[in-house]
Amino acid sequence: MIRKSINVVCFIAVLNLCAVDSAVAEFRAGTAKADVTPPIGSRMYGYGARGVNVSRGVHDPLFAKAVVLDDGETKVAIVTLDLGSFPKENTDNVRVIVEKETGIENILCVASHTHSAPRFSEDFPNESMPWVREMERKVADAIVRADKNLREARIGVGWGVVREGHNRRMIKPNGEVFMFWENRGRIPTVPLDYSLGVIRVEDNKGESIATLVNFACHPVVLGPENLQISADYVGAFTRMVEEKLGGQCMFLQGAPGDINPFWDKTPPDEGGFEQVEIMGSAVAKGVLDVTGRMGEYFADPKLNIHSEVILLAARNDPAREKRDIAAPIHTLLIGNDVALGFFPGEFFVEHGLALKTQSRFKHTFFVGYTNDALGYFPTIKATTEGGYGAASATRVEVGAGERLVNRALINLYYQLDMIKP
Repeated sequence: MIRKSINVVCFIAVLNLCAVDSAVAEFRAGTAKADVTPPIGSRMYGYGARGVNVSRGVHDPLFAKAVVLDDGETKVAIVTLDLGSFPKENTDNVRVIVEKETGIENILCVASHTHSAPRFSEDFPNESMPWVREMERKVADAIVRADKNLREARIGVGWGVVREGHNRRMIKPNGEVFMFWENRGRIPTVPLDYSLGVIRVEDNKGESIATLVNFACHPVVLGPENLQISADYVGAFTRMVEEKLGGQCMFLQGAPGDINPFWDKTPPDEGGFEQVEIMGSAVAKGVLDVTGRMGEYFADPKLNIHSEVILLAARNDPAREKRDIAAPIHTLLIGNDVALGFFPGEFFVEHGLALKTQSRFKHTFFVGYTNDALGYFPTIKATTEGGYGAASATRVEVGAGERLVNRALINLYYQLDMIKP
């Protein structure tokens, strides 16, 4: 009887030990990508100066890259897209497919905002088989395949600096703004955010699964004269990182609403594609530097995601009587130290800085262009100064950016019980 009891106790102990080991190894990640390059002849995104000109070739392919994170209870899919934008309609269409095939509800689609991508059209190349529907299916398929590729993983976080880009809003002595589009002489400007955030996802052997890179600068090295499809500097640096580290390199665009590359809108005959490689190399070097000295990893982080839709008024409704602009914001916690805020448009750089400096989390990331394309979110101060993105090309109520950033911080604090009801 005594020996039998001991055996039972030992068996239960082994079961408990296995349960502990299983819990420790519970966090998993998987990736997949899809080529979403459109056929030649599409209208192109981003520049009115292109007029009716259409694409004439492909310089480098456009990709949708998906990573699925799974802590055993919650799954989150993050997709980075070499596209100008990814509006709510497209996100919703992707979500319907993915939920049906995987059950994943938490889907974050982040556009890089390259201006050498296609403009979405319901009749290109024809109404019966529009490319935009094919593209949505490819994006959804990448998420489904990433979910099937899940394997044990850990996450590392690191930071660096990349001194690329300038603030294109130069304030004159009278308080008005002068749009300082290109800055080949690298004249110092403010405010800026040169921080480079890197989230590295590795398997339990230390092999790369995904490298997520957060940086704030418009992908507009190429200008309206360029009629070749391209991911701009983003395509260059992600390619370089993948060649060195393996795995999948993904770009989480930040808050670059007023930040341009030094060689802004460079025509191909003035070295546009060469400048794409030069800037891409600078960012890639920064990423490799960060990953080379990354020392902090989280082996079993829990995922905590909150999604909310904030109703905004239109800019032309100063009384804010009708709030019919639906702005989705998403906040994701990875463990207790890594916080990401995802926002639906082009936020000025001060908004990204505000989220980071006001945050009480060890690592905070501002991610723009996510799950909708609501245009520019200027700061309150910028609206009084004027200029592109502040006096034009913006349709949300004044102060919308500050409001969404504050709401995201509040949500993050509630998610970690840092604010008590």
